[in-house]
Amino acid sequence: MRRFEPAEFGRLLARLTPQELRQAEGLVADARKRAEAVLEIDARADAGGPAASCPRCGGDARTRWGRTRTGTQRWNCSGCGVTWSGRSGTPLARVHRPDLVVALARDMIEAPQPMSCRRGAEVLGASRHSIWRWRMAIIGALKPEPDATLTGIVEADEGHQRESRKGSREWVRHRRDPVNHPVPPRLGWRAYRRRGGSAVAPPGGWRAWEKKLLAATDRAGHRAFEAIADAGQAAISGALLPVMAPDAVLCTDGFVTYERIAKDEHIPNFALNAVRRSKRTPRSHHINTVNALISRFRAFMQPFCGPSSRNLAAYGRWHAARNNADRSYLDALRLLLASGPRANTVC
Repeated sequence: MRRFEPAEFGRLLARLTPQELRQAEGLVADARKRAEAVLEIDARADAGGPAASCPRCGGDARTRWGRTRTGTQRWNCSGCGVTWSGRSGTPLARVHRPDLVVALARDMIEAPQPMSCRRGAEVLGASRHSIWRWRMAIIGALKPEPDATLTGIVEADEGHQRESRKGSREWVRHRRDPVNHPVPPRLGWRAYRRRGGSAVAPPGGWRAWEKKLLAATDRAGHRAFEAIADAGQAAISGALLPVMAPDAVLCTDGFVTYERIAKDEHIPNFALNAVRRSKRTPRSHHINTVNALISRFRAFMQPFCGPSSRNLAAYGRWHAARNNADRSYLDALRLLLASGPRANTVC
């Protein structure tokens, strides 16, 4: 068929055997996966969408102006004559293969273990540098969980990640201009790898240089994973209270900060460490779910060999998106399209 005729296509489907219908379903599913990027991009420029008006003059009068090389609908403004599409002004504006970005987002959110950049380059047929930029753009567009997402029994605990100043170039700037760039607080990475190096543990031990994350989850499959400055009351309450429903019950490991937060906010709190748990504590109140979430986070971060601490919040939201029951890769794609152009970043 040179043009798609629904009636003729329906008659063709009616003549297929059950085995041929199964094969046709697989072919249609594969074709839809390849076209998902175009469908989401065109949806932004539909009537009422964020890209429905002219990006230059804001006018609503427009006409169809063909399609781009990737298949997205191009529009022409009747007022100023500028042309645009649904991906104008988005991180996908200059991407030649948006379908590969969708395939990468699908792997990042739904695969048991995300592909490395080199493996992704082999599978998708793109440069590993492009895969890296697309990955950082996707996780950089992820947002914190909406307010009052966690309901019912909420478990909370802290996770730890070793600090990484990868890509900071602070020692390079200091050696180049010692007057304007003071001595960095950490030694260069070569000093820690050298045999017999002079690296000395800071006051409080090496754990003082670890970055902290707050993990929270409920029994409905909602997850929240946010980087926090420290384990103080202000940092934990700022990350935990917005995502908790007002009538939720908090289960923790008995850390004193959670007790203070629960007392100040009048939240029912159950301390479930081995010492303070009693026979009257309901069996449904435990912190096994959040402990498993943190354990999966450690296994999830291990292949990345210590990402830069400046991107730790983005990696935490990526892990939460992978574990959320109601989050799909299309949600990550829509957030990417809604965000502005993103500059290159380090790992």
